[in-house]
Parts: sequence; structure tokens; C-alpha cells
Amino acid sequence: MDVFRLSYPACVIAGKVRLTARDIDVLRDHVFTGGMTTSQDAVILLAINRSSTEKCPEWQPYFIETMTDFIVRHCYPQGAMDEWNAEWLIAMISTRGIVNSRIERDLLFHIIDTAARIPDSLSIFALEQIRLALSHEACPAEHGAPERRLTMEDVRLVCRVMAAIARSRGVNLTDREARMLRQVGILIGLGGQGEKAA
Repeated sequence: MDVFRLSYPACVIAGKVRLTARDIDVLRDHVFTGGMTTSQDAVILLAINRSSTEKCPEWQPYFIETMTDFIVRHCYPQGAMDEWNAEWLIAMISTRGIVNSRIERDLLFHIIDTAARIPDSLSIFALEQIRLALSHEACPAEHGAPERRLTMEDVRLVCRVMAAIARSRGVNLTDREARMLRQVGILIGLGGQGEKAA
């Protein structure tokens, strides 16, 4: 089994506790000199993102835009997401079906916003993240806690997924999307109020 190793200077940046704007310049000038062109490049950037506990304000837009540019605009089919790319993305940013971090969740939704088309596997995965957050299933420490109240952010996330579905399939939801929307819809209808669905 191959061991994943970062080359210099990526390995030095990955070893830092805090990522700075200077680190971003080093990545642009010395690691991804021609932009991100391979899935290995994407894995390197993901590894650097996960290795640091503190990040400068410039990191999030750099990380999200760089990853989106590679996944959506560079990879085939350019401008859209196919099933293979969706499966790869989901595998890279999640563990046991739950997105690993807030920044990776933001990456997921930015890709959904950017791609001209997405497969239903990606829309379902995104809706599942919303469902999990509403039901606390993403937080084992809160097992048994009541469902939290619906926030405007939840509504915006659902709307972003729905806009992507509309771009991809118009009003023709897949059966899987319809089932997931019903699941999320029940939780949204409750809004944390404790009412029972009809």
C-alpha cells in the first residue's frame, strides 16, 4: 500500500498550526504553479486544509475557489458534475456520510452553486447534510436531543440545492431526490416545534 507523502514546500505548510496569506502565495507560486491540474493536487490541498487548526481569513476563499475551479471547470465534463466526480468529491470531504468540516461543507454548496448540472447523488448528499444537522444525527454527543429550530441558513441551503436541481433536471425530480426532499421537508415543517407530521 502506497503512503501518501507531501513534497516540499507543501509538507512544510501542512506542518504549520496556522495558515497565513504568505502560505497561500507559496502554494500559488511553488506548488500549484499552473493551477490545480490533477486529483493529486486536490488531495494535497485537502490535506493542508485538514492539517491546520488555525487559518487566516484569506484561506477559505482561496481553498473553495481553487477546489471548485479544478473540480467543476477543469475536470470533465467541464462546467458540470457527473456521477464519477460527485462520488469522488463526497469521498474526499466526508466520513461515514457526514461532511468533515464547515469549510468542506461550504465547498460542497459552492460547487452545487457553480456547476451547470449535478447528478442526484450530489443533491441527495447535500440535502442529507441539512437533514442530519436538523436532527442532530451529525452530533453523537447530542444523541437524544430534540431537533433544533430551523434557521434562515437551513432555508438558504435547501434553496441552493433546489436551484441546482432545477438547472439540472427542471421540474423532473428523480425518485431519490423526491424521497430525500420529503424527509427534509418533514423536519423543516416541524421547525423544532415538536409537532407531529400528519
